[in-house]
Amino acid sequence: MAVDIGGTWTRVGPARFRTLPEYHREIDTIAHAVPPGDDPVGVSFGGRVTAAGEVRVALNLRGYEGRPLAADLAAALGRPVRVAHDATCGLIGEAREGALRGFERCGYLTLSTGVGAALRLGGVHLTTEAGHQLIAGNNLRCDCGQAGCLQTLTGGAALARRLGRPLETITDEGFWVSYAGSLALGVANFALTAGLEAVALGGAIALNPLLWPPLREALARILTYQQVSVVPAALGEDAPLRGAEALPELPPDSVLH
Repeated sequence: MAVDIGGTWTRVGPARFRTLPEYHREIDTIAHAVPPGDDPVGVSFGGRVTAAGEVRVALNLRGYEGRPLAADLAAALGRPVRVAHDATCGLIGEAREGALRGFERCGYLTLSTGVGAALRLGGVHLTTEAGHQLIAGNNLRCDCGQAGCLQTLTGGAALARRLGRPLETITDEGFWVSYAGSLALGVANFALTAGLEAVALGGAIALNPLLWPPLREALARILTYQQVSVVPAALGEDAPLRGAEALPELPPDSVLH
């Protein structure tokens, strides 16, 4: 059984509802949505968590920070719960049954409300802060407190606030060329720093077909030292949910938070 708690939407199997900013209401809503059973539950969460499943940082869900998410869900559901960052879950899903199968050194970026990232080195899955890498010439202030983060240029919430409308309504080719240029720098830095062979892009923004032609062009222009396969997540928006399903069976030391 799997749950995906994102900055905007929560999914429990095929069911989907808006993520509630009130932490305890969200716990209660999930508890009513999860079918009865005793099998462990894997949870994909849109923020950094500890190995014990306590929320460390959740820029889009500030009321969740410091909360023992795994323990509270386990108590509400009456069954074991394991939690990991949504990008890490997306990576696990894509590496097991998606676009990253067969790659020992690979990464996953989720482009949604925010920008999450995780990489896989051998059998170890590691959450990173690639969404908060600093882009030269960018002075925009990020929700994390830094100025210049990649997320200010590519995150859905940050751009929607600045543009006054959601990205899915934007069809202007010039916008997507500019977006792709910023994203290509972030993807290249992420891949080259860890020596990755492949990177899958997931999340709602990555599903937009307007993104891919200018992104492929920008990547071909700047990735001249080491070739990296950069592809859409084969599982689409289901990648974090599929990874969360596998989470309870993975060895504890295979997921570094």
